Amino acid sequence: MNELHLVLKKILEKKFETIKHKKEILPEKEIFKKIEKHNYVHRDFKNSIKRKKERISIIGECKRATPQRGIIRQDYNIEKIVKEYSLTKLVDAVSVLTEEHFFYGDLYHLVLARQSSNLPILRKDFIIDEYQIYESLYYEADAILLISTILNKEQLKDFYIKAKSLSLEILFEVHSLEDLEKVLELNPEVVGINNRNLENFVVDIKNTERLIKYIPKGVVVASESGVFSKNDIKYLSDLGIDAVLIGSYFMESSNIKDAVENLIL
Repeated sequence: MNELHLVLKKILEKKFETIKHKKEILPEKEIFKKIEKHNYVHRDFKNSIKRKKERISIIGECKRATPQRGIIRQDYNIEKIVKEYSLTKLVDAVSVLTEEHFFYGDLYHLVLARQSSNLPILRKDFIIDEYQIYESLYYEADAILLISTILNKEQLKDFYIKAKSLSLEILFEVHSLEDLEKVLELNPEVVGINNRNLENFVVDIKNTERLIKYIPKGVVVASESGVFSKNDIKYLSDLGIDAVLIGSYFMESSNIKDAVENLIL
């Protein structure tokens, strides 16, 4: 097991600890009661990220840090970032990384993102417990990420059913054909092909090309990670994908609007 695989293991171990602590503070029954009283209006994630006639769709990510590189955006103001995404008129949904210890995220960032824009909000995290689905809705996400690399078939199915019962959408993330086979059994509506291998964190944008041919028509497909240029956008667009999820490129930019336009226009 190499060092970066150990990073993923540490993330998951810490996540188990964090969830246990949260359940002690706000038990599952209590958070469910809060959800039932919640005045929440769902925003359509899937249809927002479907491919446009003139371009592929963009999911703009809010990400303060990564485990490998540490902080990548010093001025991490969620409200400002999401407003900038929204003002471009080229970003179609927002992804918010909420993992606290390695990405320096925060669940409340979902609320701030929602207040700052009318765009659908995706919670991006390492979801390994049903409790996280409840809290995703409580903190006003419209969709959640389920990483098939870290979940077995039963977990994927159970979490999918639970999320749908709460009107939450799912972005199933896959990296390998093995991941994809698990997901396709569930007749997914949205699949994200992660170009980053979570076992060694190496990014290869051609991973999208390798997997897209196995995804049935009608499924909305997003490509995640490794997009840094117009050539990358053209390459992925020519493959016929619906959307790209872009984080680091935008987070490293001093002007998000310019960064979005430089990629798309």
